[in-house]
Amino acid sequence: MPSRSQVLDLLSDGLDYEEAGRRLGIPAGQAFLIATGLPADGGDTLTTAEQHRPGMPRESTQHLSNPPSENPTGKDAVRRWVKHRAAADRQMRRAAEQRDLRPEGARAPGDVHELTTVLTRDHDRVTALLKQVQALPGTKKGGSKAQRSRRGSLVGLIAEALQSHEPAEQRHLWPAVRDALDDGDHLADQGLRQEREGTGTLAALSEASPDTEEFDDLVEQLVDRLRRHVAFEDAVFARLRENLPQEERERLGSGVVRAWEAARRGTEREE
Repeated sequence: MPSRSQVLDLLSDGLDYEEAGRRLGIPAGQAFLIATGLPADGGDTLTTAEQHRPGMPRESTQHLSNPPSENPTGKDAVRRWVKHRAAADRQMRRAAEQRDLRPEGARAPGDVHELTTVLTRDHDRVTALLKQVQALPGTKKGGSKAQRSRRGSLVGLIAEALQSHEPAEQRHLWPAVRDALDDGDHLADQGLRQEREGTGTLAALSEASPDTEEFDDLVEQLVDRLRRHVAFEDAVFARLRENLPQEERERLGSGVVRAWEAARRGTEREE
């Protein structure tokens, strides 16, 4: 993690937070947080002392906390990694898919289109995969080569699931949150920031071998981030059910399902 002095030194050289973040290998909003100790989303009213902290720009910092979205799971390199992991352990993939076919049915059954229900079901599928990953010992716990390989395949399945889950949320969920809730902008920014952190961890996992301790550390980071994100979204869903009419939630949920189906058809064409 870069230090405060490192960030401030780059700023004193005339760089902005975007360029400082690029040089340090961190998001611009994180560089701002390190330099000032304040979040970049502009959600808090700043005191006079805070407004004059070193590193505090004169213009708004909102753009630093919500930069143009780039989903690492959509990159070609990550797609190839997902396919490689899955292909390397076909038996594990079949077993994982069978475990996902729980009594409540498939990912998006035809009679379920309400937004929060559709997304919660998908959260449950990812959570089940996370539990399977944690149940298998990795390098640090003396896991066998087969167990380490299976952990890699499961992480690949998680990346594959999020490859269509998060873009659908970005298109249908978070705009609705901004419109329907008084603090919707703050909640949407927080949710998107969490998603970027999770997909960033997945991108790092795509470069790590399941036979390394680095992979184990990244898996634990992924588990923690995704569980926190699911808990956060569950709270947002409860607010939406109170503030957004059922008809509108049904419309949005149908949009999510259509986005998933379009993504699946695109993947099938690639294969």
